[in-house]
Order: sequence, then structure tokens, then C-alpha cells
Amino acid sequence: MENGKNIAENKPRKTGGLYAKVNMSVKAANIMVTVFIALLIVATVFIVKHNGFTVKFETDGGSHIDSVKVMHSETLDIKETPVKEGYVFTGWYLDRDCTVSFDTEKDTVTDSITLYAGWKAVESQ
Repeated sequence: MENGKNIAENKPRKTGGLYAKVNMSVKAANIMVTVFIALLIVATVFIVKHNGFTVKFETDGGSHIDSVKVMHSETLDIKETPVKEGYVFTGWYLDRDCTVSFDTEKDTVTDSITLYAGWKAVESQ
């Protein structure tokens, strides 16, 4: 204290607060805020739309397997194997002709897909 006055009172106050040294026009700030809001909207739509991928199962006359929802890069956990009278299940395939196999324990899901059941006819004895 000097002459009954607080020393802090003698210092000139800075105006503008935290952003006093930021040189930006109001127009530039509005553009920046608009771009930021647009990015938030796009990110929100992406997250809502991609909250998982649907894997459908086509059993070609075999027992029904319900579709499952999985996240990107997850493997499938299929607990049931389809059954078809007179046939043996040979696995899941990415194409209807059963030429491209899909290993549910190793292959990951990166998009919504339909898996096709492969069948081999049982030879009668």
C-alpha cells in the first residue's frame, strides 16, 4: 500500500480479456462458427448413420438365421448353424454362387453385407 492506495489500482487495465490480441473481423468469426457448426452436423449424421453394419443371412431354403448388427472391423459371433434337410452346411460365403468364403472368426465386417449359406448334398447310402 502506498499513500493508502492499493498498488494494483495504479496499473492500467487491459481491455478485451482473453482474446484482446486476436485480430479477426466479425465476418471471419461468423464464417468460422458456421463452418464449425456444419462440421458438427456432418459428424453427427455420420455417427448416427454408421452406428453399425447389418449382416443378413441367406440360407437358400435352410433354417432362418436372424440378421445381426455389428460395428466396423468386428468379427461375427454366430451362435447357430443353419440346417437344411438332405444337405450339410459348408460355411458362409460372400456371393450367391458360394465361391468367396467368409470366415466368421477371422474376417471382419466393414460394410453391410449379405452372407450366403453353402450346402453340399448328402449322399444317400
